[in-house]
Amino acid sequence: MKRIFFVLAIMLIVGVAFSQENAGKKEKKDKEQTENVEKRSSIVFDKLVHDFGTMEKGGDASCVFTFKNITKKPVTLTNVKTSCGCTAADWPKEPVAKKKKGSIKVKYDSNRIGKFTKTIKVFIDGNENPIQLEIKGTIVAPNANDVKTIAPVEKKEVKKIDESDSKKEVKPQVKEAKSDEVKTIKK
Repeated sequence: MKRIFFVLAIMLIVGVAFSQENAGKKEKKDKEQTENVEKRSSIVFDKLVHDFGTMEKGGDASCVFTFKNITKKPVTLTNVKTSCGCTAADWPKEPVAKKKKGSIKVKYDSNRIGKFTKTIKVFIDGNENPIQLEIKGTIVAPNANDVKTIAPVEKKEVKKIDESDSKKEVKPQVKEAKSDEVKTIKK
């Protein structure tokens, strides 16, 4: 009987020791996750997508993405990459102070006709996963939105064909050419 209590006591002590160790690991893991979330969301944008809608070729295709630093320390944007050379981005190179706002200015080359969707990746110091912004719209040729009206076609009366008309013999009409109207075709 004493042996059973002794074995149970040992198991209880070992179980408590392991649970405390696991609790310490869990707290450390929770702290790391919180720090990672803070790094990922250290800035918050007012919008992630800007839709230009339909605009004429050569129009002003620029917009501003505004963000706010929500951390208790300055945040630095390390890089802003656009998906192609037709899109340019200008961003603050100096750190954005805590609780302050910053902005990224984006300009698309609107001399290209057609639909477009372009991405802008924002890299933040200490975070390997960028925040992705998007611009989209449709560029049309100048005056493509003008509505052109077509004059209505006049209705003409259609003559009904009688069966008696179909029985009549139709003779082809041959026009005689005058001698001065005749032309010679050479081979």
